[in-house]
Amino acid sequence: MTKPPRLAIYCGPFDGGSTAKIAASLANGFVARGTPTDLLVTASRAPIPEATDPRVRVLAMGRMGPWTRVPAMALYLRQHRPAAVLTHRIREDVFTLKAARLSGTGTPVFVTVHGRMSVKLDHLKGWKGRRRRAEVLHWYRRNRGLVAISQDTAQDLHALLGAAAPVTTIPNPIVTARMLELAQAPIDHPWFRADPSGARPPVLVFAGRLEVEKDLPTLLHAFARLRAGLDCRLLIIGDGRLRPQIESVRADLGLTESVDMPGWAANPYPYLRRADLVVLSSFWDALPTVLIESLALGTPVVSTECGAGPREILADGRFGPLVPPGDPRALADAMARTLADPLPAATLRQGGERYEAQRNADRYLALMLGSARGQSS
Repeated sequence: MTKPPRLAIYCGPFDGGSTAKIAASLANGFVARGTPTDLLVTASRAPIPEATDPRVRVLAMGRMGPWTRVPAMALYLRQHRPAAVLTHRIREDVFTLKAARLSGTGTPVFVTVHGRMSVKLDHLKGWKGRRRRAEVLHWYRRNRGLVAISQDTAQDLHALLGAAAPVTTIPNPIVTARMLELAQAPIDHPWFRADPSGARPPVLVFAGRLEVEKDLPTLLHAFARLRAGLDCRLLIIGDGRLRPQIESVRADLGLTESVDMPGWAANPYPYLRRADLVVLSSFWDALPTVLIESLALGTPVVSTECGAGPREILADGRFGPLVPPGDPRALADAMARTLADPLPAATLRQGGERYEAQRNADRYLALMLGSARGQSS
């Protein structure tokens, strides 16, 4: 009996972020269809056994440096002979493509592009940046397996690489049965406890990395405006380099008692489910997972129009208002309107349907296994 072909997903650091969740979701979807799958990781903070199906083979590649990662990946390809490899980050994309060539195995490499590649390349400055840009474009043009997470990302890739570039659009596999199950866990936080009358102030939630692109200062200024007319609370779930600066803005605005920053949460889904409103304040975000997760859980959302991703997820405002980035007044007004008149949960859940995990994992499987069969024929 012929063994089914094995696939590999290069995850890099399993840090509990969106990219790691997507890699684990795809691996789970592949093995659910009987396809053996390796999940290649370099470091782990999130509990991998909790995130992955036990049938997924998790391989620790170690902390690969700039001079060792290409030969290490080439060695994996020669030893394990996967039928195809999928990568998710621009740095891993290039070295995996190099490793496939070095290995001599002819392994097809599929690259998932999260957001506008042109924007990422524009951030590369100086002679090193120009060299890096040229290298990325060189290897992407040679690759025959580009996957865009949205129509906007696909259009951007065609503008960069030419209209004939082989780009397939597949939405991210976000909504899983496991996610919906985890969302039912209890929350031990006083703000979600009702008073004897059954009432409590509305709780708004931000969930994500505390980094520049998330623009938490705008969210805090908007929340201060909202709170001037409404007793409410804000939970900022996540961690990052800008935590001290964000805590300073919180203190300057007098919000220490009404804005809680509990840090990174291994399971943020109960907070998203119980929130009265989930807010995204980014000035740049590709396809924000938190918006998709919140819609799937029936929670109202407000987002800045930070790239085409939020507009695509929210269907031009059908599933939640979009406001300009960096505008606290507009964000505060949208939050107030949504809290006063939220969409029904059933309507919101419709917005998450196209991101159902198994459906999109099946599309990846068809693409990758089809290429592998073409290689062997």
